[in-house]
Amino acid sequence: MTLKQNITSILKDIWKLPKKVTIPSLVFVIFVVPYIVFFVVSKNIEFSYGGTTCTNQLTLFPDLHKTVGQSRFRVEPQDIFRLGKMPVMASKMCFIAEKAPQEGVSAVASAPFGAMLFRSHFNLKVADPPLANASSIKGPVPVTKPLKVNLTTTDRIFEYKLVTEGKTASCKPLEMAVACDLQAIKLEQGKDYKISLQRAFKGEDVVTAASKNITTLTATTITDSSVKKGETVFSRPKSFELVPDKKIVKADALLNKVKDGKTTKIDSKVVLEDGKLRVDVANELERETDYTLTISNVEAADGSSLVEPYVVSFKMSGGPKVTGVSVGKSGVGLSAKVVVSFDQALSPTQDIGKLVTFGGGSASIARSGNQIIYGLNNLPKCADFTITIAKGLNSAYDITSNEAWSYSSRTVCHTVSTIGYSKRGRAINAYFFGNGASTVLYVGAIHGNESSSSYILNDWINELEANAKNIPANRQIVVVPTANPDGMAAGTRNNAGNVNLNRNFATSDWKQDINDTNGTVPSGGGTSPMSEPETRAIADLSSQLRPRLVLSYHAVGSVAIGNEAGDSGALAAKYASLVGYNNGTGNSDEIFDYEISGTYDDWLAQKLGSPSIIIELGSYSYRNFGHHRQAFWAMATS
Repeated sequence: MTLKQNITSILKDIWKLPKKVTIPSLVFVIFVVPYIVFFVVSKNIEFSYGGTTCTNQLTLFPDLHKTVGQSRFRVEPQDIFRLGKMPVMASKMCFIAEKAPQEGVSAVASAPFGAMLFRSHFNLKVADPPLANASSIKGPVPVTKPLKVNLTTTDRIFEYKLVTEGKTASCKPLEMAVACDLQAIKLEQGKDYKISLQRAFKGEDVVTAASKNITTLTATTITDSSVKKGETVFSRPKSFELVPDKKIVKADALLNKVKDGKTTKIDSKVVLEDGKLRVDVANELERETDYTLTISNVEAADGSSLVEPYVVSFKMSGGPKVTGVSVGKSGVGLSAKVVVSFDQALSPTQDIGKLVTFGGGSASIARSGNQIIYGLNNLPKCADFTITIAKGLNSAYDITSNEAWSYSSRTVCHTVSTIGYSKRGRAINAYFFGNGASTVLYVGAIHGNESSSSYILNDWINELEANAKNIPANRQIVVVPTANPDGMAAGTRNNAGNVNLNRNFATSDWKQDINDTNGTVPSGGGTSPMSEPETRAIADLSSQLRPRLVLSYHAVGSVAIGNEAGDSGALAAKYASLVGYNNGTGNSDEIFDYEISGTYDDWLAQKLGSPSIIIELGSYSYRNFGHHRQAFWAMATS
C-alpha cells in the first residue's frame, strides 16, 4: 500500500469519528505528524569522503537556520530559492566537516535561530578515513611527473602532502588516489629517497598515512650531437641533430647568436622523430660568428629529464684558413714537397691557378682534401722561395676566404758527405756550408762518452742552416758532429776496438800502450798509428781541406787550448774570453794529470801546420749553445 493510500485510509477513519474528536485528530495528522516526521525523528545519513555530503530536505528561510550543539560538522543549506535577493527556501541540507572526521555516528541538528522549535536532527554515519596504499608505487619514479598514491576511497576532505629530506610536495585529490608534485621539490635523478605521505585536516591533526622507500629514475643524457662543444662548423647546417639515451617526448631549444657582446635569438624549431631530437634552423647561420644552442625542459618517455640544460657553444667558420706548413724557414730539400694545410676541406672544382703561386724557382702545385702541395723542382742550394695564396679560395662548402697568405723559406744550405765508417760500420758524416776557399773545421765526439760535444755541434749545424747568409763569401765551414759513432752509441770513451781515437794519430809521440783517465790501457793508442777507421776518416778529411782552423770539442774542463800552430793561441784566448773559460794554451801538462800522446791536435800541427783549438766543455751531457754562439761565429769568421 502506498503512502497516499495510507494517508487516505487514516483520514477516512478519522472522519467517521464524532465531531469533537475529528477536528483535533485532523490537526494532529496535518500539523503534528509532519512536525514529528521532519523535526523530531533523526535522519540517518552516510558521510562521504569523496565530496560534500547532503540530504534532500525543504527548509524555509534557510539563512535563519543555525547548527545546534557541539559537533564535528556544520549544517549548511544549499540549492537555495530566492525572491529577489531574499533566500526563501533551500532544497538540500549539507554537512561540512569542522573537525577531522572520525569513525562512528555523529549527531547533528539545525534549527531556526538555533532554537528548540522546528529543529532537524541527523545522524551522520562516518566510516574510517581512507587508507593510503604506497605499495602501488612500482619501480623507479620520474621526478618530472606527479607521484600517484592510491587510496581505498576518494578523499576530498583531508589534505595530503609528501615529505622527504625536509622537502614538502603538495598533493591533489584524484579518484581513489592523490597526486603529489615531485617536480616542485626538485628531487635528484637516480637517487634513493624515503617518502612519507602525511594527512591533515585544515593543517592540523597530522598523521602519516603511508611511507615507502623509492628510487628516482636515472637522468636522461645527450650522448651525441651533430655539433660538438667548442667546434668550428665548416658546413652550411640547416639543422642540428642530438641523440639522447632515451626516447624524448618533449623538449625546448634556444639558439642564440653571440656577436660583439650582443646576444640575439635565432629562429629555430624543435622536431622530435623516433625519440630523437632535431633543431631546425630557419635561415643560414652567419659565418665567423659564435652561437650557443641550449636544450632544456626535456622529458623522456619514462618521465626522466636532463640533470641540467644541455648547452653547446660553437662557431661558424669563415673561408679556408692556413693552419700549418710542413717546412721551416730554412733547410728545405731541393726537391721537397711543401704541404700547406687548411682548417677545412677545399673545393675540389675551383680553379686555383690564379690564386696559388710559387716564386723563386719552379714547383708543381696540387690540391688534396684540406691541403695544397708544392713539389719543388730541384731548386738551387740555399735558394729563397715564396709560396702565396690569394684571398678567394673556396672551401668544400663554397665558403670563400677573405684573407691572403704567404710564406717564405729557403732550400737547404749544406751538403752532407760520408767521410768514412766506424769499426762497426756506422757512417761518419761531414756537413759542408759555404763555398769559400778557406775552411774552418769543427769536430766533436772523438770520445764517445762526451756526448755534449756532439750535441753542441748539431746545434751549430742548425744555426748555420738558419743563418747561412752570414757565412763570409771566402769561407767554407765543415762540421763533423760525431767522429766516434760506435762510442756515442755505447756511451764509451773509446771506439768499438777499445782504442782512444785521440791517441791514434801519427804524431812523433804516438804510443801503443797509453795512460788515460782510467789508468794504463794496453793498445789504447791502437796497434799502429792511424790503425782505426775513424782516425783515418778524420785525417783524410783534414788533409783534403787543409783547414785554416780546426776546433775539436771535448769534455770536461771549461778550458780552451791552442795547439801552438799559427795563431791558435790568440784564437784560443779569444774563444775563452767570449765564454768565460780558461786559456790553457801551452799548459797541457798542468791541465791533464796523465801523459798525452798521438792527439789529433798535435797531428794537425805536425803534419798540416793547421792551427787548432781544443774546447773542453763544462759537462759531459749538458750544453748551452746560446752561451757559445758568439764564439762559434767569431771562429767561423776569423
